[in-house]
Amino acid sequence: MLDEIAEYMVSGKLQEVFMEDEEYRARGERQKEAAEQCYGTIPAQYHPLVEELMDCQNACAGRLVDMAYKQGMIDGAQMLIELGLGATRQ
Repeated sequence: MLDEIAEYMVSGKLQEVFMEDEEYRARGERQKEAAEQCYGTIPAQYHPLVEELMDCQNACAGRLVDMAYKQGMIDGAQMLIELGLGATRQ
């Protein structure tokens, strides 16, 4: 059940947090500029390769974020249980 709750939180709340962060938005703009420069510099025949590379990198980064966020939730819940502040499994 914790996994389902974490999945819901990752897909919703975390995206809101990212979009509210100035540094994240600035890096996103820089990434967009770099992509435009890259596409303008290399021949069109290589665009699919660059897109595949970017897709793979984004998928890996997204998975890392998901895993880290879920583990943080699990660790937080475990700390609450160990401190006697959370519900325990029965």
